[in-house]
Amino acid sequence: MKKAILSVFLGFFFFNMSYAQKYFGKTYTATKNVDEFYDPADVEKEYTVMGKTELAKGFRSLEKTQQKIIDLAKEKGADGIIFSIEEEVLGTSSSTGGSVNEKKKNKTTVVGSSTTMDLKEKKIRATFIKYKE
Repeated sequence: MKKAILSVFLGFFFFNMSYAQKYFGKTYTATKNVDEFYDPADVEKEYTVMGKTELAKGFRSLEKTQQKIIDLAKEKGADGIIFSIEEEVLGTSSSTGGSVNEKKKNKTTVVGSSTTMDLKEKKIRATFIKYKE
């Protein structure tokens, strides 16, 4: 029984940690509407950057993650968000293998192979902006 409770508690803890959003920046009065942009050149009004957030792990759905960031932006008082998604290579994994065939008397065949794969992580970055008045 204790193991089951501990397992549920640890699972809940890791689930919450993976979805934790960190925000670095200024906070203003909460806003109700937030404009969404995907390139800084698309912002037509003058603005200042008020803060940033990044989410690298723990998202299954891009749409849900985007909505979560929008909700945070409203809470922090942003007028707009500039979204970007990036893929970062964390490392490389390599594997090699081979086989030897000695079916014929004086003939040996050796076959080898090598596979290399990049280990990647997607990151969603959001820059919160405040329009200049």
